[in-house]
Amino acid sequence: MKNHFSLLLISLLLLLTGLAGASYWFQVIDVTPIEMTPSSEANFTVFVKGLGSERAYVELVFKNKTEGLDFTCPKMIKNVYPAGVTKYNCTVKAADVSPGNYSFVVDVAAKGSPSGKKTAFINVVAAKSDAAIEPEKQPMQTGPMLQAYNASKAEQTNQTPANGPQAQKTPAPGAAVAILAVLVAMRRIKS
Repeated sequence: MKNHFSLLLISLLLLLTGLAGASYWFQVIDVTPIEMTPSSEANFTVFVKGLGSERAYVELVFKNKTEGLDFTCPKMIKNVYPAGVTKYNCTVKAADVSPGNYSFVVDVAAKGSPSGKKTAFINVVAAKSDAAIEPEKQPMQTGPMLQAYNASKAEQTNQTPANGPQAQKTPAPGAAVAILAVLVAMRRIKS
């Protein structure tokens, strides 16, 4: 009877170890550049990478949107596999917004996954008129949006390890508890 109990305990602990190793971690790795005119729409692509050990259905969430910009995707929820990259084809519609640089945040929503957001930028340019013979040369923009863009790029390079985001460790809660339980079970079997 004691041997059967020990085998049952070991198999249960091995099952728990397998479940403890599962992790859900998804990150937005890239958003294609967006350039558009006021009162128009533009297509862009969001790339989501699975960095954990399990697949899950991942939904895109758009945050910090500027008033007058509306984001839609035909498929907001897709199945993202570990170590795979999934493309979301999306559209942004601009109302009558003034020309300039705008930013928004694309985040992922999946059960058990931490935030994997990325800041993206929209360049709204003035519509070209037919009366213009020579294109105007605009001075380089150094406004607050460009400074925010440069600051976010510097922050991303500081956070990303040398080997890229794959080099980061994936979370595996409960693995230490499962290993400790296996050690306790082994000690009881010996005695």
